[in-house]
Amino acid sequence: MKNFWTAFKWTTMTALYMAISAFAQDSLREAVDAGDVATAQKMVKNGEIEEIYCGKLSANDAVKVYEKIFKAMPDESFAQCPSQFSYGYGPKVCSNAKTMNACNEVVSYLLMEGTSGNIGALDALDKVVKAALKTKAFAKPVKEKVDTTLWQACPKKGKDKDFCALQCESQADSLNDEAHKASCATKPEHLVETAITVTKPSPLYEKIRTGLMDGYWKSPMTLAETFAKMIQSSAKALSIADIAVPNLGYVKRWAESHKADSTALPGGELFRFCTAWQPQVDSTLASLEFETRCPVFEKFTDPRDNKVYKVKEIAGLHWFVQNLDFAVEEGSMCYDGYDENCATYGRLYTQEAAKTACPEGTHLSGDDEWKQLESFAGGSSEAALKLRSNGGDDYAFTAMFGGYANKNHISTIMGEGAYFWTEKQDGDSRGTARSMFSTDKEVSSISVDKGFYLSVRCVVNAQAE
Repeated sequence: MKNFWTAFKWTTMTALYMAISAFAQDSLREAVDAGDVATAQKMVKNGEIEEIYCGKLSANDAVKVYEKIFKAMPDESFAQCPSQFSYGYGPKVCSNAKTMNACNEVVSYLLMEGTSGNIGALDALDKVVKAALKTKAFAKPVKEKVDTTLWQACPKKGKDKDFCALQCESQADSLNDEAHKASCATKPEHLVETAITVTKPSPLYEKIRTGLMDGYWKSPMTLAETFAKMIQSSAKALSIADIAVPNLGYVKRWAESHKADSTALPGGELFRFCTAWQPQVDSTLASLEFETRCPVFEKFTDPRDNKVYKVKEIAGLHWFVQNLDFAVEEGSMCYDGYDENCATYGRLYTQEAAKTACPEGTHLSGDDEWKQLESFAGGSSEAALKLRSNGGDDYAFTAMFGGYANKNHISTIMGEGAYFWTEKQDGDSRGTARSMFSTDKEVSSISVDKGFYLSVRCVVNAQAE
């Protein structure tokens, strides 16, 4: 009876503790969701926590609430709060020789965000990479056993000698190895399966090296210079060959190669170079007697907030080649509600807001204007290849894949899809928009609920040109 009572009390106390913990966790979530950092800090300090929850805390606030937990449990912390942990705690975790796995996760996350076009991610990545490269333990190569097959001398005596000599010839034949076959009579060898230890570069260094190089070529072209600077500053530590580092020397070798082969300069690659080093690129092309030059942009200053937009003449129309980023009080938002996303991708607008958002002297791009653009870029079935920001952007249109948000402000597919309002109606509740994806060639005309939030491209009015 005593054992039963003890077990009963233990079960009851455990259930009560779990109920209290669950209640405490609910309270913690409420505090985090309300942005009540002080209350959340106090609850975590008192141990009133069942699991890490960051919600939409800023990176700095998440560190204030969870810094001790981030330090003690970096892998678990990243899993629960990848964004806040990477932006707020990345440099610290990459300065700790014992947390290479968490640092690797942070680098992967920020590379993904930066390559998709997030400027804030590149700022954070730069600090993280510098911290990682200063942590000597991360530079150590790793030794790994791998299965392989090696040639091994046959026995000089014994019953296996003749069989091994026959193996030598048959194995050399199967590999078309004439050198080994010729030596089978005098120095017979046979293939033996074995395991050897090989030395490989630091996995973290390899991640940074390949990530930065891929980022330079795959990110939106306007970010190419930022990636190039990170590559240049870390090339020595990462053992990146001089000829692979994107700089003016690389551009000259690239142009010389096309000159020697009598091939046209790829527009997408040229624009990537031009966004970073335009005057010098033009000088290089002139010295090699190319007629091609970097795209020339006009500028349009929005008098409402003094933001300056690049404008490009394409097929007779003067297009903004950046998404509009003007805050309309009713009907506009940043992706996920974060201001830094507006800085990268522009704002998202309902169709009603989009119709009045463009500054005076410009207008929301029209359905017919999009058709003209698509036709000039090879037709709607191919136009995305020319217009997207990380593809062959011969026309410098630079479509940014800023995703969209539904009526409930739920944002989705940033970095993958681009959606642009036109002025055209499609019934009482829907409007016509254009969409394209980072991996497809097509520009589609689609019908969208007017209350959804999409990107906006403005066109300069004919009389204002």
